Amino acid sequence: MRVGCGVFATVVLAAGANSPAWAQERRAPRIIAPELIAPPPVDPSTLNRLTPRAPLSDLAGPAPEPKIADTLYFRPVAVAAGMVEAEGRTITIAGIRIIAPDRVCDAAAGGAWPCGKQARTAFRYWLRGRALECHAGAATPEAEKAAPDTPLQCTLAGYDVGRWLVENGWALAEPDGPYQDEAEAARQTRKGIFSGGPSAL
Repeated sequence: MRVGCGVFATVVLAAGANSPAWAQERRAPRIIAPELIAPPPVDPSTLNRLTPRAPLSDLAGPAPEPKIADTLYFRPVAVAAGMVEAEGRTITIAGIRIIAPDRVCDAAAGGAWPCGKQARTAFRYWLRGRALECHAGAATPEAEKAAPDTPLQCTLAGYDVGRWLVENGWALAEPDGPYQDEAEAARQTRKGIFSGGPSAL
């Protein structure tokens, strides 16, 4: 009797040459439809497992950590060294203690000098109206809008704003903040409010 267009195959599963006897016996050739196909004799001990080929490309690494969503604030105006107004919002820089504009400092030559105004002026010169890129730690822009008083971590042209203020002596570092080394360096080199006033510059 002629069989239609069906396809018959012999599945051969064999262990490698170094496999134990129980594995070879378990993986002996299995005959499919012996009444229709006469399979050739196969000795499992003569079968060798081929070495798998190398991957076509390098395996992908772990997915990168999601980047914290940043918010751009255009045309910021410094109202104090470490506080700006932009797009109807007042932004305080995180990790610092702001020098109030009305603060005065002892001058090296005697008397006092308006170090708060000088700090604000220096900050304005550095900003020059360029956009700030800010985020509040792991918070989303929606969370920032819900908590407008939260200090923000900001960068200007890729540089940390809080670090710039502290290392130049125009802001104080928070006691547990990230700018302790910069604050100490500013004191040692007498920068900003530690300079003793314009007459000592």
